[in-house]
Order: sequence, then C-alpha cells, then structure tokens
Amino acid sequence: MKVMKKIALIFILLCTVIFGRTAYRIETLDITADIQKDGSMNVEERVLYNIGDINGIFYNIDALGYGKLKNLEVFYEEDRGKGFEKAIESNYPDRGTYTLGENEGLYKIKLYAPARNEDKEFIFRYTLTRGVTVYKDIAQLNRKMVGKDWDVGIEHIKLTINLPESVPKKEIYAFGHGPLTGNIEIKDGRTIIYTLDNYKPGEFLEVNLLFPKNILTDFNPFMVKNEKVLNKILASEKRLAQEANEQRQNAIMRLFAGRIVFAIGVLWWIFLVIYIYIKNSKRHKVENPYGEYFRDLPDDYSPAIAGTLVSRKMYPESQELFASILDLIRKKDLVLVEQNGKTILKLQDNGDGDLKDYEKFLLDWYIKELGNGKEVVLEDIDRNINTKTKARMFNNNYERWQTMVYTAMLSKNLRNDKRDKISTSLGMITGMGYFMGGMPLSAYFGTPIFVVLVILGFILLPYTLSRKRFSLEKEKAYARWKAFKKFLVDYSNLEEAKLASIQLWEHYFVYAVALGVADKVAKGYKKIMSQKGEGVDSNVVGLTTSSIMGMYMYGNMFNNIQQSTERAVRRSLESIAKSNASSPMGSGGGFSGGSSGGGGGRGGGGAF
Repeated sequence: MKVMKKIALIFILLCTVIFGRTAYRIETLDITADIQKDGSMNVEERVLYNIGDINGIFYNIDALGYGKLKNLEVFYEEDRGKGFEKAIESNYPDRGTYTLGENEGLYKIKLYAPARNEDKEFIFRYTLTRGVTVYKDIAQLNRKMVGKDWDVGIEHIKLTINLPESVPKKEIYAFGHGPLTGNIEIKDGRTIIYTLDNYKPGEFLEVNLLFPKNILTDFNPFMVKNEKVLNKILASEKRLAQEANEQRQNAIMRLFAGRIVFAIGVLWWIFLVIYIYIKNSKRHKVENPYGEYFRDLPDDYSPAIAGTLVSRKMYPESQELFASILDLIRKKDLVLVEQNGKTILKLQDNGDGDLKDYEKFLLDWYIKELGNGKEVVLEDIDRNINTKTKARMFNNNYERWQTMVYTAMLSKNLRNDKRDKISTSLGMITGMGYFMGGMPLSAYFGTPIFVVLVILGFILLPYTLSRKRFSLEKEKAYARWKAFKKFLVDYSNLEEAKLASIQLWEHYFVYAVALGVADKVAKGYKKIMSQKGEGVDSNVVGLTTSSIMGMYMYGNMFNNIQQSTERAVRRSLESIAKSNASSPMGSGGGFSGGSSGGGGGRGGGGAF
C-alpha cells in the first residue's frame, strides 16, 4: 500500500510538471526589423503573454557587436484591445515604469505591469546603429533575432525583415538557423519572413541575410570591410543546408520508428492487461448444484465473514462491523436500551464460550475501551474521536478486528489464489519501464506521444498489484452465499416464509444486514405481517420493538447503531488521513542547424 502511495505521489508530481499551469505563457512573438540605408536597423518586438498572475515582465536585448542601442521605447496594454500606454523609465518601481541596465552590450529591461488571468501585449522598439555588415561584394544581416535565454516556450514566432528598397528576388539570399522546423519566405524583392512554431528555451532563431550593398546609399564607406565573402558564405550555408536536410531525414525516420515503437508499446500493454486478467483475475467457473436459491445458511460463517465474502473484498468494513454487533445482540451477549434519549449497549453475562475470538475482541473493544466496562453510549463514540490519538486508537482496533476476521476466513480456506509470477513480473517491469521511459522516448523520437506511455505505465502498476482471484473453494462458497442472498431477497414470496418463526427471521435478518439486503428483507417481513389474517402463524407477527427487526422497523435505535458505527469508522480514517497529509508545495525554405556566427544570442525574456 505504501509503495502504491509513493507511485501515486510521483505521478501527481509528474503531471504537475507536465500539465500544470504556469504563472504565464507566451503565445506570440512578432518582430519587425526595418533595415535603413545607413546600415542601422529599427526593430519592433511585440510579445503577447497569456497571464495567470505576474507583477511584470523582463526583456533582454543583446546589442553586442551591433553598435549602441538607441531610441528605446516600451509600451504595454492596460486593457486588452484598448490601445497601448507608453512606459516610463524610472528607478522607483510602479505600474507602467521600467528600469534599464546594461552589461557588456546586454540591455536588461524590467517592466512593472501587474496582471492576472488575462492576455496582454507588450511592445519594445529600438535602433541598432550597426545592424548590417557591408563587404566589398555584399551586405549581410547576421544576427540571432530571437535569443536562447527565454524562460518559457513561445507558441509562434514571426520575423519580418524589410530592406530599404526593393531589389530582384534572385539577388537576395536568405538563410536561417535554429530548430529545423523553422521556415523562410522571400515574399518579394523587399520583404523576407521567418516563422517558427513551438520555440523552446535554449533554442534561437538566427538570420543570415545577404542582399545587394548598393541599396545602402547612406552607409559610411569607411565601415566597408575590404573582402569578398559571398562565395564563402554560400559554400558554408550549402554545407549547413545539407547537414540540416540529413537531420530532417533522420528526424523523419526517427518519427516513423517512434510511431512503430509506440504502436508496439500500446499493443504490448493491451496484451499484458488481458494476460494479467486471465492469470490473476478471471474467476473460476463453478457448477451450481443448488438451483436458484440456497434455502438455509450455507455454512457456519459469521455475518462478518459472510458479508466480506459476498462483497468480494479482502477485509470486512463498517457494514460487517455493524452486522457483527447486531449478531451479538441477537445472541444475548449485548442488550440494546434507550435511556434519556441515548442509545446504550450493555454487556450481558451470557458467557462467551461460543464466541469467536474476533467477537470477543469486539465486546472488549466496545464495552471496555469505548465504554466503562459494563456499557457504552453509542452517541459518545464518534464524538470522542476528536483527536489524532483517539482516532488512531480506534482505527488500530478497527484494523485489528479486520485482520482477525481475515485470519478466520483463511482458517476456513477462504483465500485467494497466489498471483501468477510471470504475468505479475511482466506487469511490474513494463509498468515501471513505461513510467520511467516515456519522457526519454519522447525526447529521443521527437514526439510527445510517448507521454501516453507514462500514463499507461502508471495505470498498469496498480492494475497488476490489485488483481486477485478467489480460489476454487472460495468461489464455491461465494456461489452458495450468493444463492442464499437471492433467497433472502425473494424470501417473502416463498411459501416457507409464512411458517417461519420470529427467531429464524431475526437470524436471517442479521445476515441480510451483512449481505446488504436488510431493506428488502424488512419489506418482505412487512408483507408477511399484512397477511396475518390469512392463517399466518402468530409467531411470525409477534414481533416487538425489543427485537432486532422491531428496532429496524419501529424504532430509532437500529439507525443509531448503524450511523454510530459508520461515522466512527469514517471519522477515524479521515482524522488520520488529514493528520498525515503534508503540504509541499538562401531562397527560402527551411532553417539549417548550427549557426552562421551571428550575435544576439543572449536575448530573451520572461516575467516576475
């Protein structure tokens, strides 16, 4: 049981990590970069946050190698869709203000803009004075426009680069580096669009854009580098593109292989579930020589054992405990009285030579420990379970009684078959393998579908351990008592019910409580009583409110015993559970891998 609790806790924590809601997420990052004729670049970055609860955001701009960062402007939405407010730089944190720090060309912006449960867009505008590098034969924009230092993923990134003026498309060479799922489109002779979905922290989007240098008419001629690089860059990009295409092909093969592995994993799981069921759960077939009814007590089982057997549970519960108390009343070991509005169980000096050990324990537990040695007030039992210590004492006695009944069942050969070792071992190994290996497989094959294996593994572990099957002897006993239960339900319609004595009705009724059909038996008895003018034996209708059935039909004491028993067990379990709980708390197309050496990799953002 403790092992299963640990597995459940690990699964909950894992689900929290995988599926838990963060304080925010970023839906879109839309960047527009306008290259100017002097080689500078005006940049606007619009980022849309889906916010749970934040105080503000931070934003990093890496300008190292691209001149000074100028003309910085920060805007934020006060209300979604109602325009933007311009933030003010200030050293005093307040809504709509930001601080700016710089270290080795990395500009760190911290914007105070508290928000909760809403979408908000933020805008950052700035100029990089040396955005473009010019060579003797070509102009180049080589920069990581999206850095690797974002705290969370970004669902969709769009980067639009505008040249100062239009040129023939064939003179534009657009390359991209980063995740191989990115895409490039040379829209026309002036606009180039980069897109990337499902960006993850640690990745980057790098641009390597080559275009005619003659459109940079205001570029400082002294800044032109005295070398020709076009052929060299194209050769390097060709090599990177070939490597990227090989990686794509490998990724396709891995994805295909991953689907096959996943399908095999699911089929194996289904096979194991069926195999474990057949070996450890499928019930023995029992020939029923008794017919529809078993018309007398099938065995000398107590109500506690009979109720546990028919419920197909391993241990008795509060219903069987209640039936056991009623049986002690029926056998005159206890007497039930009502005084001053209270229901009292009193010990009778009736000798206990015929009592089972768990029945003797039940008397000592209720009368001596919960009572004063002679009697116990039922209304006081659940009221007194008001501390962890008392609840634990009650629960310890309850579990001891359960164990004693279980031991008595074993002595009568009412046991379960031993689990099949092969199927159980396969189930445990597979369950742990799926549970621990699902996430690594997702990473290796590049698909989140293997998270399903984590869930299947978690399901398989308790399924394997919880499978149990009655032994053939126990299944036969179950069939007998099931037939007796049906006999009790239909008893009032049978001819022998009209001749039954009160004592027999009482005896049957105690078992009816344990078997969960007390209401139906009581209704049957009332039906017999209604026929007393039709020659029914007077013993049948001579019921008084001091009898068990009389208490059930005419008095409150029966309900008091039942409710007291159920409440006491429930409250003891709840009290212990609460006390044990702890709070934790070049012409377009796809991207290439690697990097073309552009700066700007320290850019990123997040929230606080």
